[in-house]
Amino acid sequence: MLIIIHLSLMSAATLCLISGVAVAMFKRSKNYWFKAHKTLNTTGLIILLAGTVMAIVGVTVGGGGHLSGLHQRIGLVTVILSCVTVFLGYYSIKAKNKTALLALHRWLGRLSVLGVLFVLILGLIMIGII
Repeated sequence: MLIIIHLSLMSAATLCLISGVAVAMFKRSKNYWFKAHKTLNTTGLIILLAGTVMAIVGVTVGGGGHLSGLHQRIGLVTVILSCVTVFLGYYSIKAKNKTALLALHRWLGRLSVLGVLFVLILGLIMIGII
């Protein structure tokens, strides 16, 4: 049951993160883009963290090994990368060196989304859906 919750949360997080990036890329001309971008990505990160907790609990209850496969290892790196990306996004609002931080935030955001998609595909392969 916990794996279903994990899958559901991670799928929802992926949709939120992709939507947040899409808003930043394609809706910058709208006056609501920044608030929508922040809201979607913060929500996506919170859901991503909840999905990570479900995975940890599921492995612990099931007696499996933590970080035993590629999905788990890249997933952990992707969760950390997503946390850093959101932190940089919030930090860059009031930072003195906005240009460098925003560039780093954008690149890490792109890597985070690619990581989330890659880990999602690995997970679906692992459980036999793909």
